[in-house]
Amino acid sequence: MNFKKNTIALAVGSAVYLSNSVWAAEPSNALEIAPITVTGEKINRTLEQTQSSVVVVTDQQLREKEDHNLIDVFARTPGVYNQSGNENWGIRGVPVSGFDDQGPATLNGAVSVFVDGAVQPNRALTLSPMPLWDVEQVEVFLGPQSTTQGRNSLAGAVVIQTKNPTFEPSFSAQTNVGNYSERGGAVAGGGAIVDDKIAGRIAVDYQEGDGYIDNVFTGDDANPTRTANARGKLLILPNDDLDVLLTYSHGESRKGDNSVMRENDRIRYYKMTSNTKAYDKLKQDTVSAKVDYRLDDNWSITSLTANTDSDYDARLDFDQGAVDNQVVLRKQYGDLFSQELRLNYNGDTVKSFVGAYYGHNTNNFHDRLVFDGELFGTAKGDTTIENKAVFGEVDWNFAPRWTLITGLRYDHETNDTDIEQDDFSSPGKVKKSFDAVLPKLGVDYELATDQYVGFMVQKGYRGGGVNVRAGGGHEDYDPEYTTNYELSYRGSFFDKTLRTRANVYYTDWKDQQVSALDPDTEFLHVFNAGSSDIKGLEVFVEKDFSEQLTLTAGASVTDGKYKDFVTGDGRDMSGEDFLYSPKYKMSLGGTYRWNDRLTLNTDLIYQSTAPSEYEFDDAGQVTGERRSDNYWLVNFNTEYKITKNIAVSGYVKNAFDKEYVTNNRSGDIIDVGAPRTVGLVLRYDM
Repeated sequence: MNFKKNTIALAVGSAVYLSNSVWAAEPSNALEIAPITVTGEKINRTLEQTQSSVVVVTDQQLREKEDHNLIDVFARTPGVYNQSGNENWGIRGVPVSGFDDQGPATLNGAVSVFVDGAVQPNRALTLSPMPLWDVEQVEVFLGPQSTTQGRNSLAGAVVIQTKNPTFEPSFSAQTNVGNYSERGGAVAGGGAIVDDKIAGRIAVDYQEGDGYIDNVFTGDDANPTRTANARGKLLILPNDDLDVLLTYSHGESRKGDNSVMRENDRIRYYKMTSNTKAYDKLKQDTVSAKVDYRLDDNWSITSLTANTDSDYDARLDFDQGAVDNQVVLRKQYGDLFSQELRLNYNGDTVKSFVGAYYGHNTNNFHDRLVFDGELFGTAKGDTTIENKAVFGEVDWNFAPRWTLITGLRYDHETNDTDIEQDDFSSPGKVKKSFDAVLPKLGVDYELATDQYVGFMVQKGYRGGGVNVRAGGGHEDYDPEYTTNYELSYRGSFFDKTLRTRANVYYTDWKDQQVSALDPDTEFLHVFNAGSSDIKGLEVFVEKDFSEQLTLTAGASVTDGKYKDFVTGDGRDMSGEDFLYSPKYKMSLGGTYRWNDRLTLNTDLIYQSTAPSEYEFDDAGQVTGERRSDNYWLVNFNTEYKITKNIAVSGYVKNAFDKEYVTNNRSGDIIDVGAPRTVGLVLRYDM
């Protein structure tokens, strides 16, 4: 990408974006439209030419929707389910950590999240809200991305691109307040350091709040939250053919207990009882270097180097109540290093790349269980995963209107796990290696101008490993594989003011990693004992009725079932629906822009019920199930530009204060959705 070339565009729906996240305050008759570019698959394509089912949210939409973090984006994205606090979310019915639940110290997952090309630690995906201040674009890929992204992308990937430095000066600042003592501030800006040679950008964001859950035992807030993030970028252009982008980011997050209690079969909304001041804390530092070198008009080389250090610290209420004093003290130190090198070709009829990848991930963990102030047991150890891959993809326009898409990845992974101490079972030391060949093959046909239909088959993969959960026996397990068949349609009508996208898919899942609770020891074990299939449909429609009014609609049907799954202790879930996976999700939205100053936005979201837990008889057959609630949510956001540079906005999420259960597990501890939240934001843009 040539950073010297800047595009200024006016946002109309999600077809285009505004370059600096601000609308011009002066009326203009000129309308320069720039199509959305999808970058996450490493061959840049317009949204209408991207076969994968992907939801793209631009910086202008993030502002119009008042999306503060990934939770807000997931909440209205068909095909994605999530719970309040982002502790459990998934794509196409598959949880971000997979169904196996190998333990909190695992390095494996089913969905990868990348920020500026750097993969995020596993704990960050379920503990951090992933703030979106100063973000340029979010791409949520629904379905396997293993050929392109490699490990941990079996169910999908999320690619986040923050704003890069430019040589034009820029500055933005905002402060916000809301109920439950939410408050925060953020600044971002940059510009030229050396004209046409070096530019920089800095972004800082801080948020805190008391949370909406009360601890009725201590009288304190159960879930106070705090996040702080800082990012610096330096763009260096030694000559016309070389771009160097250096990034450093630091993030901190802290949260309390996000559960509520059930008392005498009655849900105590936003109340819980605990004698432990629980918390989860995560710190991480990421450094990365992206180098683009243009060999000529067609050939270029891209190098992406990234390293993330993470420090996780937690104090958890083991008994989840106020009767016993049982506490888990947890510490984890992780390091994620990756190096990717690609040779790219961009011609008139062929776009392609071939690359090599090396990743080195480590995690050192130390858990202690304390009863009444006395150490009851310890589990500690470390895992090192070394990942090597070669991969490539070719898009070939082999005939008028026809494009052949081929991709292939060879992946080799070594997992070396050493459980030094486990007072609940026994130590263990296991080293396993896995190989996978991951092809994809597809064809795209342009039916007519701006009308595309495509079909794609690709392999999904997640490496095996070792169960690191305390007391789990630390047995090793093998890789799991999916084969995904997908039919796609992209169509634009009426001068591209009506845009439609649809994907129909079938996923066949083999050697599925699943976890099961041993009723004798009450510990979880992992097996390659499952096979499943997922059938689904995702549809998105956007219509610009004028430059002022845009309406959107999206819906998904996700039908995931275990085909063959009998746990090691004899419980049979064959034929049952995936846990946590809602079958239906729908999102309706509208944005009205009045006189370039006032913007009104609303969203209506529906999510159907899903199984949270199955109940079994003595023979291991399913006799019943516990389910989450279905729900409708309504959100509103309004922004008014007081001057050309100053704007004030107000938002309401869950406007009608809907109460609903998101994880209806057995026992007295469950998860519920967030109540009504309101807030005000004051923003300045230079």
